[in-house]
Amino acid sequence: MANNDVIIKALRRCFEEREDKEWYTNCALVFAYNGTGKTRLSYDFAHYGREDGTPQHTLYYNAYTEDLFTWDNDLENNSEHRLLINQSASLIQGLAGYNFAGKLRTYLQVFADIDFDFHYDEKNPEIPDYVVFSKKVIERVRLNGEWTEIEDEVENIKISRGEERLFVWCFFRCILDQVIGGNDAYKNIEYIYIDDPMSSLDDNNVIAFAEQLYSVIRQQLKQEKDAFLAGKTDYRRIRFVVSSHHALFFHTMLHGLCADKDLGRYYLSRNKQKGQLVLKTMSDNTPFYYNVAVLSEIKRAIESDELYTYHFTVLRSVMEKIKEFFGHRDFAIILEGITYKGKTYDQTAFSQEELTEFYARVVNVLTHQGSMFTPTLMNDDNKELATAIFNHLVQKYQFVLPDLNDFHSEAFIAKKTQQ
Repeated sequence: MANNDVIIKALRRCFEEREDKEWYTNCALVFAYNGTGKTRLSYDFAHYGREDGTPQHTLYYNAYTEDLFTWDNDLENNSEHRLLINQSASLIQGLAGYNFAGKLRTYLQVFADIDFDFHYDEKNPEIPDYVVFSKKVIERVRLNGEWTEIEDEVENIKISRGEERLFVWCFFRCILDQVIGGNDAYKNIEYIYIDDPMSSLDDNNVIAFAEQLYSVIRQQLKQEKDAFLAGKTDYRRIRFVVSSHHALFFHTMLHGLCADKDLGRYYLSRNKQKGQLVLKTMSDNTPFYYNVAVLSEIKRAIESDELYTYHFTVLRSVMEKIKEFFGHRDFAIILEGITYKGKTYDQTAFSQEELTEFYARVVNVLTHQGSMFTPTLMNDDNKELATAIFNHLVQKYQFVLPDLNDFHSEAFIAKKTQQ
């Protein structure tokens, strides 16, 4: 698609070395809602400029990658559930001869308590042709008149859709290790394009997933920078493009890569009248669009009674961006006018300064108590405080919050931002 070529060129320019920059980024983050055309864009990016017979320049993880793994559910006997692996895919063939099961298992255990075993056939003994899953369970049984707990292993299980996506991601992560590690099969790879890997994942896995990904990106950038500072000229550059509709994932990635001042930050939408994609830069001098998406995510969490302790960290991030935009030195000033249990300061025992200071202290304390990697539901008192801060921000700064489940909403927001 010609319009996609324009977007691809814009994304590639993000990585260009320029004389006015002492360094360059290795990552572009793209926020876009479902239905925008992210998956098609990732496919076109991977094939951009390629002629028949030329090496592949982009390794991508998207819906096409997941299609390389399909289920054989043994419908007749319902006893052996196998996840088949497309051995002929060039993406997977580079793993031939490598014993990567141990590393994959280490990655997977971060997300889920499932185990697996690869099966190899005689025709192609270097690449597994399918994988079976198992899970350890604790059962209470009565032995010698007393109840006791024993550990049992359930084999040939059908894992959930979320667990399947996590397994495929960890499989891809092993391939990513080979790319970065210099496996000759991937020597021509210049770009890693990861598109929307978050469907079917709960918030805990979303954050752990993002942490794992941005750690890889930061490590690669450090290696490149160290080589550059050492005067080397033959070091290899690998560039990452990560697109997602998931507000929490996007926020966590942005937070994890914030030390990269040249990081590419983009909002992708579709002009439905022209049927074209529009790529907008999120500059350092404007409130990032992801703030709107993050507040929409918190709104959903409030309405569904699923506020976690880390949501204070998310609120703090939004407040810091508002503070920077208005040039304030302390985010406490943006809390002026907040209510306490629905009452303004003059209806309580607080002065306005005391009430503002109280909520600022709440944010400071609870931000450090909530871990993103071990999320815990808030207690009722903290839910009330978080909701008060959320309502204050939305009302005071007139945020227009879209429905994150409505893929048409980006057109509405795009129209608003152009007014």
